[in-house]
Amino acid sequence: MADPKEFIHVSGAMISDQPPGAADVLRAFPRFGAAATEVFDVAFRLISLFGEVVRGMMPPGTPELDLSRDATNLRVINYRDVGDRQVLAHEHSGIQMLGLQLPPSDQGLQYVLHDGTWVEPVIAGTDVVLCNIGRMLWSASDERFRPSTHRVHTKPMPPGYRRLSSVLFAYPPHKARQWKMVDGELTMLDATWGDFIENRFKGLGKESPQT
Repeated sequence: MADPKEFIHVSGAMISDQPPGAADVLRAFPRFGAAATEVFDVAFRLISLFGEVVRGMMPPGTPELDLSRDATNLRVINYRDVGDRQVLAHEHSGIQMLGLQLPPSDQGLQYVLHDGTWVEPVIAGTDVVLCNIGRMLWSASDERFRPSTHRVHTKPMPPGYRRLSSVLFAYPPHKARQWKMVDGELTMLDATWGDFIENRFKGLGKESPQT
């Protein structure tokens, strides 16, 4: 069942108008464009710092995460009023290298621990941000880091309920080669990070074969 949310992506490439015309939607809605650009800039600086910390936890010789401003995108999400439904986002983990969860307008974001327990950090209305591990880093670290599995739940919502949330998804350049640290040694792969993304999306939207 589809999650009851609406969202828009704002990438670094859109902000820099690459290719020309990519920034048209931001120019069409200037207040949104200015606010999204400001949030993107702050969030990208923060996730770059988190990237340095995470790399320091990897074996010596680990290359820089090479987070690309152009490839990174900010997702601005509006969760709709759906009556008594409690699942706003089913459990999932992101494809990206690293993610940055900004403070949402309401609680409900939950993470699963290694023992299967779900916990809900208090971040709504605070200045707390969360760094999410994505499947790219899970692969590059040879499963040293586990993807951040999370979901969004809420109690039955009052009429007109609205939950706003923003997440930054940071990626390396799509044309850069994938790498992996195996037993403390750097291994370069033939595939690109763009190939990694493509493989994660294969099969989406296709109908299941009839049986």
